[in-house]
Amino acid sequence: MSSSTWAERVAGATLQSSTRQVGAVPVVYPLMEALQVRQTINAVRRSKADIDLGRVTEVLLLNRLLSPQPLYRIGEWAELTVIPQMFRLQVEQLYDQRFGRALDELHPMLGEAWAEIAARAVQQEGLDMSVLHWDTTSVYLEGEYEDSDLVEYGHSSDGFSDKKQVKLGLDVTDRERVPLLYRVLSGSTADDTTPVSNLKAIAAFLKQPACASLVVRPLVVGDCKMITPAGVAAAHAYHLYYLGPWESNNTVDAVLRSVSQTELESHPLDYRPVRSFPASQPFVPYCGVWQPFPVMYQDVTYEDRALVVWSAGKQRLDEEKRKTYLKRLLNRLAEIQQHLNQGRYIRREYAAHQIALAQRSNPAKGLVSVELTGTDRQLGLTFQINRTALAQAQALDGRYLLGTNAVHLSANQTLTFFKGQDQVEKQNAHLKGPLRVRPLFLHSDERIEGLVFITLLASLVSSLLELHCRRSGLHSSTERILQTFASLSAIHQTFVDGSHYQQLGELTPSQQKILDKLLFPPPSRYLNPLPG
Repeated sequence: MSSSTWAERVAGATLQSSTRQVGAVPVVYPLMEALQVRQTINAVRRSKADIDLGRVTEVLLLNRLLSPQPLYRIGEWAELTVIPQMFRLQVEQLYDQRFGRALDELHPMLGEAWAEIAARAVQQEGLDMSVLHWDTTSVYLEGEYEDSDLVEYGHSSDGFSDKKQVKLGLDVTDRERVPLLYRVLSGSTADDTTPVSNLKAIAAFLKQPACASLVVRPLVVGDCKMITPAGVAAAHAYHLYYLGPWESNNTVDAVLRSVSQTELESHPLDYRPVRSFPASQPFVPYCGVWQPFPVMYQDVTYEDRALVVWSAGKQRLDEEKRKTYLKRLLNRLAEIQQHLNQGRYIRREYAAHQIALAQRSNPAKGLVSVELTGTDRQLGLTFQINRTALAQAQALDGRYLLGTNAVHLSANQTLTFFKGQDQVEKQNAHLKGPLRVRPLFLHSDERIEGLVFITLLASLVSSLLELHCRRSGLHSSTERILQTFASLSAIHQTFVDGSHYQQLGELTPSQQKILDKLLFPPPSRYLNPLPG
């Protein structure tokens, strides 16, 4: 009888063999360790549970980064990964009520924990805080949430006005696109009520020891909801710079008209949209002229300035929009005129109501003079384009006003920083959508805020991963890196004597290149219990 092969011996001794997912753990967990997520949570709130709160937070964070699941499915997900063994956990310990209670326990310390972790990121990564972008974004939820003070109906730029939502206010660095501050707001919060409290929060964050030596006075860039007289006053009070567009009003429009087209065209800007024009093309898409723009708030006048910006592309867009809205309004008025003194249109009240509906929400309504004459059954309707109003509107085509108190900025820097706002808003799109957790397990505002904290931690780690990639010469997004590692797994074997053995699957060339560039520990590290 021939002796058995090693393969036969191993097979005979193997009681069970299974595959466990390693995934992107090797590229995200080193960043979690560097941020000291677990240590920070445990230092702020000690737990007597069999699994400390910091460790549960790590499990929730890894799930958000690798494969977001509802709370009731995180245990099932973890069972298929190397996470229980690397954390010395039993799968039975990872159940939904534990995660729900963890969110409750996290709630009283969210602000303190985030500030410490974010400040550590600033210090360790040398983040550039000279320019910050403030943005508010809506996150909608599934369920009733009848007792919630946060989840409400409100304006949604994404068209989900029929869904309840919460709002997030985010401050993100300009250069690295790393989130530094956030606030959870009621879903019905008006954006223009948030700037003052946000600027106050930035000023408080800058007092963190880790931030003291990195920046003197940051520039906070926002949209038109941030640029209000109250916001301007707060920026001055907290020794911050502000930058953003002023909403149209009589004063703003007068400043826009005060600069001739000839003067604008004599002040071209170097800024070019990334995807619009090749650098060699002799075309100037933007021009800008500085104008004084004093702002008064509560009897105090701030002698600031504003940049009158003209864009060739915006001018074309403004012209096309006006033509569309004018055509829509004129066509509808012509329909009403044709139906006058027939059917329901015999009544003046009804006809007037239809005219009002045609004008409502139509930006061109101020460009058309409308007159309804006569009484019931003898109605007349005349309308015509108001040429004076049209000429005034055309004079503003392609123009907008960027206000700031940053006297050190050039016109080109001002426009460049403002245009960076659009990229930050697009980046924040991944935070939108449902939080994917059943109302049964997310029935309180405390748990909503806890899960938002976990989600923003995931965003912070993702941003730092992309930053490390850029600094290492890897031109890959976080999403692509996570996809590259999604297939990484390990074989877990249980033998008849009760012993266990895990073996890492073969790394692909792409995976190996990323790990070599980032100088992160080898993935085999995560097949065994980690220290601590």
